[in-house]
Amino acid sequence: MEIPLASNGLNKVQISAAIDVLRSGNLTMGQRVEAFESQMAEYLGCKNFVMVNSGSSANLAMIEYLLRPTQGAPHLDIGDEVLVPAIAWPTTIWPLVQLGLRPRFVDIDRLTLQIDLEEAQKVVDESRAIKAIFPIHPLGLGIAAADLEGFAARNRLVLINDVCESLGSWGAGEHSGLGGLGGSFSFYFSHHITTMEGGGIATNSDEMADDIRSIRSHGWSRDRNDSESWHTGVSATDRHFTFVSAGYNIRPMEIQAAIGESEVPRIEEYVEKRRATARRVNQKIRDTGLTIIGSRTLEDASDRSHSWMHIPVQISDDRIDKTKLLDYLNSRGVATRPVLTGNFLHQPSAQRFIQGVQKPSDFPAAEAVSSSSFLVGCHHSLSESQVEYLAKTLADGAFAVRS
Repeated sequence: MEIPLASNGLNKVQISAAIDVLRSGNLTMGQRVEAFESQMAEYLGCKNFVMVNSGSSANLAMIEYLLRPTQGAPHLDIGDEVLVPAIAWPTTIWPLVQLGLRPRFVDIDRLTLQIDLEEAQKVVDESRAIKAIFPIHPLGLGIAAADLEGFAARNRLVLINDVCESLGSWGAGEHSGLGGLGGSFSFYFSHHITTMEGGGIATNSDEMADDIRSIRSHGWSRDRNDSESWHTGVSATDRHFTFVSAGYNIRPMEIQAAIGESEVPRIEEYVEKRRATARRVNQKIRDTGLTIIGSRTLEDASDRSHSWMHIPVQISDDRIDKTKLLDYLNSRGVATRPVLTGNFLHQPSAQRFIQGVQKPSDFPAAEAVSSSSFLVGCHHSLSESQVEYLAKTLADGAFAVRS
């Protein structure tokens, strides 16, 4: 039996919707994108949701906005430092580097994989150059909004969020990652819903939303809600070709939105299936020397803070050799992978492009998690027999490789 890390998740309804788009001839961003954006804004409970072609592009667009808004002073300046977690995904880091900001890494909490705000405070106290915090809400476990917003306010930092892994995570009646100026989301096929590729930005700031509508389309004014204010004295023809900001071509396609439209109403169903999988695995591996990071959220059935993109498994028994366990699992069809990239400071690209005083050994929690943990799949398309097989194979493997 195969237990993949991800599934494309497409069904007949979605495939039919995609074919309808192809037959319509309306391919690039249009009415289907607008409909999907409205659905997402309603689900998240935010004023604006702006779709782009990927979660990675969503991060890029947010950073572009912070540096070069069309109205008012920049939120950040070239050379400013931005707090990011030491266990990260590259597309949280690279927009900072590419656009002239400096990532400043912070260790993580071993029990949650979230950025450690106590460690972050120590870093802030050491540098006046830190002007923002860009936390990842990791693998489905949202960071409490009050904690993030309080930290940002105390230190006068801009707060944006990478929520690409945590759609469906809620706390205190609000969706995770909407504090500060807003957050990015991803609809890559391994995530909670799919548009094949795809992403977007959720924000309650109308100014930010309008600027990102320009940024995603070369910088033009045509899709902004305030477009008329930019067109005084501009002819009707030229209004479609008036450029008001720096920009990229990171527009989504109608086919992506058409698939996404049928996915949004099922987010809670999908997330509950993922929670059930995590719950079953957690029950099966008790007393095996393996633990699930974030399993405390499974103790209360009403806890909605974790939406389980993957299951992070930690080896808590020194007699279990990680390499042998991964070989055992992979040989039996259970796919595994590192926890994101592990300690990002170990990556060759980080060593080439991020030069500074920080080094991998400065982050003991990230080091410990990287060396002792791994991910297995938790996709909502897994059958009951696949979930049972996953749980049993993990438990069996822990005993089979024990020295």
